[in-house]
Amino acid sequence: MLLVLVSTSNRPPVRLYENGLQRDLFLPFIALLQSQCVVHEIKSMTDYRKLAAVEQGWYFTGPGAAELLAKKVQLLVGGAAMGPVDVEVLMGRKLRIQRAAKGVASVKFFELCEVPLGAADYFALCKNFHTLAMEGIPAFGASNRGAGYRFVTLIDVMYEHKTRLVCSAEGTPFELFERVVTIANAPRRTAARSAKTEDADVAVDDELGFAKDRTVSRMMEMQSTEYEQDNAAAYKHMLPQQH
Repeated sequence: MLLVLVSTSNRPPVRLYENGLQRDLFLPFIALLQSQCVVHEIKSMTDYRKLAAVEQGWYFTGPGAAELLAKKVQLLVGGAAMGPVDVEVLMGRKLRIQRAAKGVASVKFFELCEVPLGAADYFALCKNFHTLAMEGIPAFGASNRGAGYRFVTLIDVMYEHKTRLVCSAEGTPFELFERVVTIANAPRRTAARSAKTEDADVAVDDELGFAKDRTVSRMMEMQSTEYEQDNAAAYKHMLPQQH
């Protein structure tokens, strides 16, 4: 029996599980993978997700962003009263959403990303709501690295489910991750630059620094007309039918 493996990865085989715990145990697999597979680098300077036609009115920044988001949420639920909903997660555990109505969950950033939640919670959220409205997404750095990891996981789960994101944020998707860098891109410390300078909150983290490009790209695509169409198709059982 012959088996053909075709796989994609954001890293070449030699960089798989880079800087991971006990990576030496993983190295024989990498050697086997390289001996049995032909590696093709599909390289392009263009991120085609960023070329999607942008749908205005889903991502709010600057003064009044929270108020604009609140108005958008009311439009999405048709003025319906919003109240608490308990979402079934796993083994009887439930996740409470304080404000929800008509397939829309309205939350503050800290409620999902500054508490010990994970992929299973976000999966349950996307299973029950076609739209997540999130208020107050901050810029990420060393001081909120854990929240940054959870946010990346949340965006990954939402993207895979084609859940709509409408939010208010401290900056553009790119600006939110400006202070997250890999070791290779970390600013060098000099006598003129100390921990008290403007780069004090820079998070030097290979995993988060690597994941941020994917997250920024996905957040931008999630504002596009094409993604909105994908959302409508994925949640057609929840969304009102157009006539």
